Amino acid sequence: MQKIAILGGGLAGVSVAMQLIKQADTALSLQIFDQTGQFGRGVAYQPRQVAHLLNVAAGKMSLDPALPADFLHWLQQQAQFAADEPAVLAQAYLPRAVFGDYVAQRWQESLALAVQKGLQVSLRKVKVTALDLTDQTAPRLQCEGDWQDFHQLVLACGNELPRHPAGFAELTNHPAYVHNPWSDAWLHKLKPDSQVVILGNGLTMVDTLLSLRAAGLKTPVLSVSPHGYGMLPHRHPGLQLNQFSQALPQQASLRQLLRLFNRARHQVRRLGVSAEPLIDALRPHTQRYWQQFSPTEKTLFMRRLRHLWGVARHRVPLHLHDQLQQLRLHGLLEVHAGKVLSVRPAGEQLALQINSRVHREMPAQTFDYHADLVLNCTGPEQDYRNLPGHLLQQAIATGALAAGPLGLGLAVDVASLRVKNAAGAVQPTVYAIGSLLRGELWESTALHEIRQQAQQIAAGILAH
Repeated sequence: MQKIAILGGGLAGVSVAMQLIKQADTALSLQIFDQTGQFGRGVAYQPRQVAHLLNVAAGKMSLDPALPADFLHWLQQQAQFAADEPAVLAQAYLPRAVFGDYVAQRWQESLALAVQKGLQVSLRKVKVTALDLTDQTAPRLQCEGDWQDFHQLVLACGNELPRHPAGFAELTNHPAYVHNPWSDAWLHKLKPDSQVVILGNGLTMVDTLLSLRAAGLKTPVLSVSPHGYGMLPHRHPGLQLNQFSQALPQQASLRQLLRLFNRARHQVRRLGVSAEPLIDALRPHTQRYWQQFSPTEKTLFMRRLRHLWGVARHRVPLHLHDQLQQLRLHGLLEVHAGKVLSVRPAGEQLALQINSRVHREMPAQTFDYHADLVLNCTGPEQDYRNLPGHLLQQAIATGALAAGPLGLGLAVDVASLRVKNAAGAVQPTVYAIGSLLRGELWESTALHEIRQQAQQIAAGILAH
């Protein structure tokens, strides 16, 4: 019986497990390790996330690549959506908790199928502390002091906590500093008149802001990020620019793509259309182009274009964007383009010196601000070499694994999704999925990629 371990019980790990159960025609033993015990839903799709919306339309959120309308069909079977027009429902941006209910049901159905097939599935709510890949045919995991051998291993670790901003490393235990914005543990500290600063201005900021308002915060919230780009809405759902798509070459440099994109952007703007459909047209090709880019081009993209791409790529539902604009108009959300120059404890508060522009056309100003809460929403750490004590950091340090291009995620053989060691050799029994592939593929965190990768990994495991 083949013994398979999956490290991570969130959406990526469970997607691999579901594909293994679906595809398996021989006996196997499957163990899924997740110290949170949140198997299936992970952190993102918990029932408490009613105010947090998917930023992808419901019609594109199927778990199974073979059943692209599965989530939509599931919604139509739910009493709260049974009367809705299917075409409208397919374009809806629903609460993430609803998607979590769908994942939970499909996961339970997979576990029932595993029982029918005689497959062994064990859910382990424990922390894996070390990884041994000395024997390439038998990866080993250490948890609770004991080592276990497996035939195959899938690394589905998901997102890590954000990196501490400069100056905050020595204040990590201060009661006003929140390192983990995805946890609700900090909400008990909140009062209606709390002074709150959010570091970052992306999707995590939006979710955190919604949580703050839902918890009763009445005061203005400051969002501080290097560029201060405003969130953009989904304006043209379903609009396809076929001429632009057909004009995209199989191979292109970063400079060539920018030239094509900017030319097309000027054309569609004359017609009152935003660049969103252009991004959607590029989206299916980004992995191929990223792999073609030279190290210099990738570095240039990360330094000059990453934030612009993130704003254009990661949009919010239109009605949510309207809420954000209303908060800004009423002075309840201040978006600052700048940085925190210094931070020091001031009793239960943190005293910050901030240099920023509230409006990009204004000169930068420096001001002091005393915050009851400072929430780190700068995005997950993607370089495991910066995470001392993490089992992947340890494996990279020993050479058993290697950091991915630009230090993003892990080095992986893209064709098989098997990881590489420091010498560049493929580890034949260890796979990676999702955010771990960011350096190799750039776009590798959305459900579309995860479900495809899960299907591919399961097929690779069962072929050996």
